Amino acid sequence: MAVIKKTISLPEELYKEAENISHNFSEIVKEALSEYIKKKKIEKALSTAGTFKDLKETGVEYVDKMRKEDLLLEEERIGR
Repeated sequence: MAVIKKTISLPEELYKEAENISHNFSEIVKEALSEYIKKKKIEKALSTAGTFKDLKETGVEYVDKMRKEDLLLEEERIGR
């Protein structure tokens, strides 16, 4: 997996609290971002509940489309 370096701004208190938990700040950010992404995907899936009847595609076609979107996002994230 490729590694990307980014500069972020966050409150000093939050950084110090994270450092008290673990000295590997990159690992903390990676874990938090992964959890955030999972949460947002679940929210997106739940927000579509009840709207499938209005779609012109089948459930399988819709899931395939969502998977393709996820793959494209992942490829963009890793820089392919």
